[in-house]
Amino acid sequence: MLSFFKEAVDMDSVTNTMLRFMHSYEAYRVPKGTKVKNSRGEETVLSEDEDVLVLTEKATNQMRKDKDEYAKQLEINANMAQEKTNLEANKKDAQDKAKIMAVFRSMANGDMVPASDERKLMEFDDKMYQAAKALQFLSRQNKERIKKKASEWDEDEELAHEEKMRELEKNQREARDTIGPNLNEFSDKQRRNIVEIPSDNIDFANMRTVQFESSFEGILMDFSI
Repeated sequence: MLSFFKEAVDMDSVTNTMLRFMHSYEAYRVPKGTKVKNSRGEETVLSEDEDVLVLTEKATNQMRKDKDEYAKQLEINANMAQEKTNLEANKKDAQDKAKIMAVFRSMANGDMVPASDERKLMEFDDKMYQAAKALQFLSRQNKERIKKKASEWDEDEELAHEEKMRELEKNQREARDTIGPNLNEFSDKQRRNIVEIPSDNIDFANMRTVQFESSFEGILMDFSI
């Protein structure tokens, strides 16, 4: 139930973001069989079978601008998601290095540290680990009592970090993978926002059109009277 609610909230968020970049797009209805000029000035018929909505020059430019700006926002979102993941990973890396230095100091002081902590030090820097072992041996020569240290790494904190990283990496993948589908959905919503305007005084014979995306035309030059 909670997962479904989160998905619904995410979908609402995506829709609201789309609406921020969207306008209404005015278009003329060109009757089927009407001859117009294409972008090269050649006479052509947009459709023999059905009327065609042709965007005004202003609407064509606005539609392109809106989609470009929305695409940029999606890219920004993806980059931000990646940056969050990198920041968390770098933060953990810095914390681990500080803990490794604490392990080194404890060993050099002759203290006993958990085997797991020794292993982390060894994996980080074998020479540093060997130096710590040598210092540990020397320090214990003059000690009557060896202090036993707890691990520098808390198991619950490690599990929480792993869970957080999984969530961040999931968000990062989704932000990148959904750019294409979101742009397609944005285009679909743009089509539904096309508004037909009167075309009684339009000289279609002098109208020059340009193919816009794959499913409709836009005006290259607006010859409205």
